[in-house]
Amino acid sequence: MTSTGGARIGWINATWPFARLSANAQNLSLSVLILGTYTFSPKDVASLKPYGWLPIFARGVQVIHANPTYPPKIIFWCFGSPERLIQRIVDLGFRPSAPITAIPKRDGFAFRWSFIIAVVAIWNALFILDAFVLKQSQKGLGVLSMLAVAMLFLTSVAVARSEAFQALALKPGRMVSEVRSLLNLVQLVSGVMVLALAAQYLAN
Repeated sequence: MTSTGGARIGWINATWPFARLSANAQNLSLSVLILGTYTFSPKDVASLKPYGWLPIFARGVQVIHANPTYPPKIIFWCFGSPERLIQRIVDLGFRPSAPITAIPKRDGFAFRWSFIIAVVAIWNALFILDAFVLKQSQKGLGVLSMLAVAMLFLTSVAVARSEAFQALALKPGRMVSEVRSLLNLVQLVSGVMVLALAAQYLAN
């Protein structure tokens, strides 16, 4: 069985048709463009429950799971009835079996607030310097703005790949896989922005 819709992975939402849910008796898999693929066996899932409040635009199936390497909130947004979709999954033989006690206890956002504040402060400082110090001699955004976006790109890559950066960026006991979907999105957006700013700067 496969179904096309949207998804929420941690803090990131993807709209229809960028997510696909597939299921059989052994596995439940949610594939989301850019954000990755999340696969569960019955022993990874405590329950599947309807989620949302708007009949068409914000209803889906939340996977209540015990996998500590995945973001805590994983939702598949669907058209139609979430209850009917859950029943179809159960009828295929996929029956969640993880105990509620196996669900990891995770407190808030995985990133350290000190790390977020430092990144935001450097980002703002570079844009402010670009706007008020160098603006007189340039058109559009300048080198420091490009540097701010490049810093964001390189920081997201470093957090994704470097254990040293992960120790600086993440709270104790949290895993980079919990925020990988967010890092992937930041890398895509900031990478495109760097190329666009570089092209604008060269054109000017």
